[in-house]
Amino acid sequence: MMKKIDRRSFIRTLGVAGVAAMTVNPFDVLGADFMKKEAESKIPRMDPVDFDVAVVGAGASGIPAAIAAAREGVRVVLLEEDMLPGGAPLDQFVTFICGAPRVGLFQRLVGELNARHTLSGTPVPTFGKDGMDGKNHWWHPTSYLQVLTSMLAEYPNITLMCGAHVVDAITEDAGNRNRVKGVRIYRGGALQDIRAHVTIDASGLGLVSEKAGCEILYGRESKSDFNENLGLEKGDGKTQPCTWLFISQRIRKGAVLPREKLKGGVVEDNLNKWILPEDKAEWAARDAGIYLHWGKTIQVADTRDPLQCAEAQMKLLAQLEPEIEALREAGFTCNLAPKMGVRECRRIVGEYVLSLSDIQEGRFPDDKVAEAWYDLDPWGMHLTRAQKVVPPYGIPYRSLVPKNTEGLLTAGRIISGTHIAASSYRVQPICSNTGEAAGTAAAMAARHKTGIRDIEIRELQASLDAHGLFDFTKSRQK
Repeated sequence: MMKKIDRRSFIRTLGVAGVAAMTVNPFDVLGADFMKKEAESKIPRMDPVDFDVAVVGAGASGIPAAIAAAREGVRVVLLEEDMLPGGAPLDQFVTFICGAPRVGLFQRLVGELNARHTLSGTPVPTFGKDGMDGKNHWWHPTSYLQVLTSMLAEYPNITLMCGAHVVDAITEDAGNRNRVKGVRIYRGGALQDIRAHVTIDASGLGLVSEKAGCEILYGRESKSDFNENLGLEKGDGKTQPCTWLFISQRIRKGAVLPREKLKGGVVEDNLNKWILPEDKAEWAARDAGIYLHWGKTIQVADTRDPLQCAEAQMKLLAQLEPEIEALREAGFTCNLAPKMGVRECRRIVGEYVLSLSDIQEGRFPDDKVAEAWYDLDPWGMHLTRAQKVVPPYGIPYRSLVPKNTEGLLTAGRIISGTHIAASSYRVQPICSNTGEAAGTAAAMAARHKTGIRDIEIRELQASLDAHGLFDFTKSRQK
């Protein structure tokens, strides 16, 4: 008779390396010594390939970056370690949209999601041009994949490489700055150099930037570090906790969501609020049949460590099982996101570190390349409602340009900012806006054969304005 193995024994049997292999890039686990030994190894090498712009990460900021660069006429490669593009909506089921402004490429994304993929089957008539109507909206992960791949397919000058694990940044000494010349990837059992005039780190993890020698920020600082009026008296290095989302769907006729047995948040499309147990009559009458759940949350000591992330995900699975069982008994099936959501990892120190005061005062710097508007949302840090509310603000180009580095731009949640500032700009619409800005800037530098600091900011801003990136503030000024 086969001996029954419980989850804890199963993890011990696999060992930490085995657990990590279920969810992470094995080359991250091998550490820095891998690349030193790689030249002497027997790993096959593919011929290098050249592009104008290389974008690492096909997610919320990477896809807009690739499209923005491609529409400027340059040759772009979009590298994604997973087997499908899409990022957080596909990997982590972050399909519920928070934040604004929804402009440019992101406006098109949510517009097409509403027009063709609303869960009810009918476009929401209150959905405005800006993709907002004061209600909750989310779409199935597959819908994101369909829209995003169709957007990418419009540009034949984008080469999409999935299953491409970046194992190193290709750099050369350029005096006072490292010059990034591209990245080295592992795919199909071989190593390959992807060379580019400009590389964009849109990975969400910032590992490419760190491998390129960039200075990083990680976790919670003290208030005094950046002269902020909220936060900790003494920094503790903690990042925001991680959450594992899932989707439930009715599979038995007449089944009613057992909301009273669910501890986490639950969202139904086109409601003005989250589903609460006391609203049973309301949501039972709507009979949606499919729901997005915020699942369970866990603090990970170091989100840069894939072993710790994998172990945390297994702990979350144990915590989720009672809710999964309650849903099953009620007549629902559950679809867990492939990965737990990591809210915060590395932040790359740029020519300017965006701080809380920039956001609280609603500053729009002269080199603004993206606009942002979302409350401070630092999970794990208690703020009052009044403290969370902030006005619209601008993100400077300098926060996308890593300090002491040439040939590299950042996009998304890893751009240069403090922990508490990042809690506002980390959401998908704002990440998309910074990605679109980074892609446009990278294409300009590649087209003119200049450095990323040598492009004309006014020319960059004019291009972004022409594509609707600044429509939000212009509409508010009318």
